[in-house]
Amino acid sequence: MTRFHIRRRAVLGAVLAVVLVAALAACGESAGDAPVAVDPPGPVDAQVGGTVDKGGANITLTEVGATRSFGSFDNAEPGFMFISAYFVVQNSGSGSINLDPEVMTLELAGGGTGIARQAAPAARLANAGPTPGGEERGWRSWEVPEGTRAATVSYKPTVDTEIRFGVIIPTEIRERWRV
Repeated sequence: MTRFHIRRRAVLGAVLAVVLVAALAACGESAGDAPVAVDPPGPVDAQVGGTVDKGGANITLTEVGATRSFGSFDNAEPGFMFISAYFVVQNSGSGSINLDPEVMTLELAGGGTGIARQAAPAARLANAGPTPGGEERGWRSWEVPEGTRAATVSYKPTVDTEIRFGVIIPTEIRERWRV
């Protein structure tokens, strides 16, 4: 073998060693190390703590929390958690507004939606909207995959109105939410 071939083999061996070390180092990384989306999907009208008055509905999203359980019968499925949001909804118009769970959805970053659940840390938000000048307060909850970090609450109080709240999910996930 010539000196050229020996040097070439040494350089090739060094390059392969670097590649092998990098590959082995990457094997130690888990999916949990990957960056997680923290931008709520789509356009938003307000964030947690904000109020929006649109289409006869004046709505404030005051608090958001995450838990795996509300008690002995209200547990998230394995690999999932509950996201709960507290709303104050006022009817600022002269007509009726809707509060059915179908008109308030939780859109997840990367597509998909949370699954609406009856479980809540305290009083649930009524399914019927308040009368003109009236007000309803309460919680809505959705079951989402663990690791969810951002979402958007889409509320459609009337057929032609949509109000969107951007939500960053708290990093603290309570094992059990007690009130």
